[in-house]
Amino acid sequence: MFSFAERLMLFNQYEILKKLDPQKSGLYTRHQEVVEKGFESLYADLGISTTTLSKEEAQEMDDILALFRAIKASTGGAASNMAGKTEFVGFGPNQPDERFAYADFLSNILKFPQEVSNSPDNRPELQLEKYRTMLKRWDEIGRKRELSADQIEHLVA
Repeated sequence: MFSFAERLMLFNQYEILKKLDPQKSGLYTRHQEVVEKGFESLYADLGISTTTLSKEEAQEMDDILALFRAIKASTGGAASNMAGKTEFVGFGPNQPDERFAYADFLSNILKFPQEVSNSPDNRPELQLEKYRTMLKRWDEIGRKRELSADQIEHLVA
């Protein structure tokens, strides 16, 4: 997966890290051995994801999160009458895939607001199609940031 040059650079970076953080020297030495010997099955242990999130997938995530921010900002009590339907339940820690990693990055690193439900039905793989339908409906009403109760109800129907 990594070329020889990439493995060499990683090896050298771990050597530098050993000097900068001697307390983690043992960890960095193990990582060096993994990249030096090309143990691809252990690359995940290096903390480097083997999957990527495409620009299109990231845009879809941004749109989904923006949709739920619009719903939350517009509720004024409307969402409380639709318990469970206006809550963002997808892309949670129950499925740590690239979408969750991206949402987590936005939330924790860039400090974008994100609420993830602790609901037992937090199964993102089942939610994605629902979110895509909601996005289409949001497009129909012009992606308004201020939504009426009727518009919210249309989005979550």
